[in-house]
Amino acid sequence: MDLDRDGRVDLVSGSYLPGEVFCFAGAAGGAFAAARRIDLADGEPLRVGRASWPFAVDWERDGDLDLVLGNMAGAVFLARNASGGAALALGAPAALAVQGEPLKLIPTNAAPCVADWDGDGAHDLLLGAGDGSVRFFRNTQRAGEPVLAAPLVLVPPAPDGPPAAHPARPGSRARLSVGDWNADGRLDLLVGEHVNEEGPSVPLTPAQERERSEALRASAELGQRRGELERAALPRWLAEHGIPVGEASAHYDDFILAWETSREGRPLVQRQAELAAVLERLNPPVLEHGRVWVFLRAVAK
Repeated sequence: MDLDRDGRVDLVSGSYLPGEVFCFAGAAGGAFAAARRIDLADGEPLRVGRASWPFAVDWERDGDLDLVLGNMAGAVFLARNASGGAALALGAPAALAVQGEPLKLIPTNAAPCVADWDGDGAHDLLLGAGDGSVRFFRNTQRAGEPVLAAPLVLVPPAPDGPPAAHPARPGSRARLSVGDWNADGRLDLLVGEHVNEEGPSVPLTPAQERERSEALRASAELGQRRGELERAALPRWLAEHGIPVGEASAHYDDFILAWETSREGRPLVQRQAELAAVLERLNPPVLEHGRVWVFLRAVAK
């Protein structure tokens, strides 16, 4: 997407934690500049929560590029650009609505893609989800800002069980792109995925089996202890920053970042990392990968 309207394609990326959004500006020869954080017009960082996923589009059809953003919790937001031209003057992100209600996917991990899916000349919304499903929200408004209808499922959720048992289906965390893949004049759907597969097991000695069991026990106990400490620390942190308890979820990622570097949290985080390293050495390797699946548009009968 040419975000800065200089004639070169830029890359726009979200991030996992705390979910800030970055632009890699296009440079000469097809290269990209170093990442630049995208801020709001008031100078505050653009954040919608962890695992942010942005899509740049002129949502309001007023001549500038807005950002539609999803997050790990399944919520979808719109950051409106008030520049009216090539610049970015983004307002605070607000929840995108469908039929008067804030859009939130129960499967989590909302990944938006905006395209004219039904060919009527208006922007529609497609959403990938954490369970591997893809939903289509038709725009019922031909001009101006989209008005979204209830969703239709284009790709059902990934089936349960290991990926090897379902080789002809995408996995989880659907990430989308739309284009005429086979040049037949109809838009097709490209879906990226995330897959975890357990690699080959390594025989362990009795001493290693004991080490693994102890690490599992200690890791479980430490996780429980960490949860207790976080729950006790959160009200104090909210009070220190003047944040109402009812708004805790919107600031939870900031709290976690602060807690993990605090005197209380730092030793636990370090010990968790040590135990994770032990388990990584003794457990079967986890093979993380992803493929891109192409769904060709069927010919209408």
